[in-house]
Amino acid sequence: MRKRVALLAALAVGCVEGGDIPSAPEQVFPTTITASDQELEPGESTTLTVHVANPLDGAVRLTFPTSCQALIIVRNQQGRITTPPNGEYQCASVPSQLFIAAGDTARFTVVWAGGVQFGAPGTSERVPPGNYFASAELRAAGVTAIAFPILIVVH
Repeated sequence: MRKRVALLAALAVGCVEGGDIPSAPEQVFPTTITASDQELEPGESTTLTVHVANPLDGAVRLTFPTSCQALIIVRNQQGRITTPPNGEYQCASVPSQLFIAAGDTARFTVVWAGGVQFGAPGTSERVPPGNYFASAELRAAGVTAIAFPILIVVH
C-alpha cells in the first residue's frame, strides 16, 4: 500500500495543467542592464548598457537568427511597450554571431532620451512623464538570456 501511495504521489508531481513547459536553456549567461542616469529631465538622455557574462571555462559562440542580438525594451507602469514602438525591431534577415571569451562580458549600448524611439534628445516623440522599466533579452540558438527590468523615471 505504501508503495502505491508513493507511486501516485510521484506521478502527481509530474502532472501539470496548461500544456508544455518550455525547457531551460543548455547554458546560463548572467545578463544585466544598467542606465547611466535613472532620472530623465527634458533634454537629457541615458545610456542603457546590456552586460552578458560568460561564466564558462571556454569561449562561447552564440548564433542569432537575425542581425539583432540584444533587444532592449522599455515599458510603462502598465506593462505596455513604449520603446521601440510595439516592441518591433528592424533587423536584417541574416544570422549573426556573438563571441564571448571565457570569463569575459559582452556589452551592448543604446541611448534613450525618453522617446518612443531610441536615440538622442529630440530625435523622436517623448513618452509622457512617469515610471518606465528597461529590460533586455537575447534569443540565440539554444540560449535565452534575460536582463530583469530597471526603473527609469521620466520627468
